[in-house]
Amino acid sequence: MRGIEFTSRIPHHKRHALERILFFNRCQDRVARDIVDVIDRYGPPEIVEDGDGLRVRVGDLPDVQCLFAVDSMTARPIGVAVYIRADLEHVTVLHVGVSEDYCAGGMNEGAGLLLRLIGEVRRSSRRMKGVRRLQMLYGGPRARASL
Repeated sequence: MRGIEFTSRIPHHKRHALERILFFNRCQDRVARDIVDVIDRYGPPEIVEDGDGLRVRVGDLPDVQCLFAVDSMTARPIGVAVYIRADLEHVTVLHVGVSEDYCAGGMNEGAGLLLRLIGEVRRSSRRMKGVRRLQMLYGGPRARASL
């Protein structure tokens, strides 16, 4: 199995791969209603250039953060989590995308990419002073986890 690395920015030339994960991903059919709810509430995700790389912006929200999972051999983005610090105690994951080959039923599903990606967001959130909970807005009953 290939290695997976996590980063907050990806290079400009990886835009097409990121678009496939965020916007043209057949795995998202499972949570389509939840995705529409999040877009209605917060605004649509948009890939933007930021300095020497790409990030994802959501509506007019300030301080949206991104965590990308990349294949360590090819630097291809294979997953993304887009999240905000909703208030002093909560981090809210607004959008999650996982490459189709890493989704359930994909040839790399055994990598557990979704859980690893959320685990990295959780680990990052623990370093934020005062944050006690991580909330995901789609993918089942409103998931909340204590940090």
